[in-house]
Amino acid sequence: MIGSGTLTKQIAGYLARTGYEALNDDAVRATKDHILYTLGTILAGSSAPGIKQVLAGAQALSGGSLESTVLVQGDKLPAAFAALVNATMGHSRELDINDDRIAYKSSITVIPAALAVAERVGNVSGEDFIAAVCLGVDLGIRLGLATNPKPVHARAIALGPFAAAAACGKILALDETGFHNALGIAFCRSTVAGNSTVAPSLTKRLGVGFASQSGVIAAMLAAAAFPASGEVFQGSAGFFQTFYEREGDYDALIDQLGGRFEIVLVGPKPFPSCRYTHGAVTGCLNLLRHHSIKGHDVQEIRVQICERDMRSVGGWTKDEKKKKRRPEGVVDAQFSIPYTVAATLMSGGLSLEEFTDAKLRNEEILDLAARVKLILNQDLDKGPMDVKPQVVEVVTRDGKVLSEQVEYPKGNPNNPVTSEELVESFRGMATYAAKSLSADKVDDAVSLALRLEEVPDVSILTKLLTH
Repeated sequence: MIGSGTLTKQIAGYLARTGYEALNDDAVRATKDHILYTLGTILAGSSAPGIKQVLAGAQALSGGSLESTVLVQGDKLPAAFAALVNATMGHSRELDINDDRIAYKSSITVIPAALAVAERVGNVSGEDFIAAVCLGVDLGIRLGLATNPKPVHARAIALGPFAAAAACGKILALDETGFHNALGIAFCRSTVAGNSTVAPSLTKRLGVGFASQSGVIAAMLAAAAFPASGEVFQGSAGFFQTFYEREGDYDALIDQLGGRFEIVLVGPKPFPSCRYTHGAVTGCLNLLRHHSIKGHDVQEIRVQICERDMRSVGGWTKDEKKKKRRPEGVVDAQFSIPYTVAATLMSGGLSLEEFTDAKLRNEEILDLAARVKLILNQDLDKGPMDVKPQVVEVVTRDGKVLSEQVEYPKGNPNNPVTSEELVESFRGMATYAAKSLSADKVDDAVSLALRLEEVPDVSILTKLLTH
């Protein structure tokens, strides 16, 4: 156990001295995957509800120098405000990467923040950008893994300021004292509140934007030598005691620090809905691959889920169950097993198309959603991961019962998204950009991201991904 007063210093020193040369091949590959995929979620989110208002508010509030780009739109804002808008866009479609162990949105706060600061600084190489993103994502995940009690649901609005500050600090070339200050300032901006998942509220996606913005602010204040030293994580006034009322698992936080990078164990998220729906969606897709299932042939769909999933994506009360079966808005649909299962079976997949207004009002999908029966199976609550197994049973009108249990939903490293699927996902997300991007720009962005370590200035990405 590290004594109180030394943990933050150790982490700050590690961040200051660790660069691209410390990353192994798997870490580099995974980081590039996270960068490409996260940029895709930003493109797709640029046309989401609420984004026009976020951009207008940022423009009205910022006032200062025009230094970093809002992707797709092309507007220039101060780096912190560009991070706010881009991160909010990236979280707006429920596509951003999720760590199944702790439910932490691992990259969506880090990459927009790092990109905004890199553009502000100028001439940041691909190698340095990859290192900054990898170290920032790794720190955020480690903080989540260190949180007690386990399994934990680690929110990006709580961990994101630290992760983004670490990444931005690398780009700003902070020393150990600077990183120590940046982490202390980030703690001032960390929160676990403001995470509504009920329509018409959109604060869940905005909270992630604030976390990314906070990382930029923390790193820039630290670069200006604002003092914020002291122990950030341990002790009665530290992060873990403040938010979780118990000390963290500090062995998990520092185990093989700089030798093992947690980003390798987190993969892209394939469906634009809450991760807690993905086991059932994966089960439906597996059944569709092996059986000919038509919506009108289905008598009932039984989905076994744990208590936590029942409360969040199943509906605990009568009124909640009704809203899950007939969502009042896109947020309700994204957090509904009845809707996502029905939409998957009717459409043969679950893409952004299934969350358009037309599909949300589609009576065939809603009729099938009404036939989804959710069964509480508390045995599924067991196990170390935050994302739990789920069981799907499709009962046909001729009496057949087709069953599929999913331990690892698509996107988990044990059921990974392939490199080809990753690129296909990026191209698909790009088609939802608020302003159309040329095929050449999309092709060039893919090529650049896949060889990012060779690029002398990553700001070229902002030019390729702007209308």
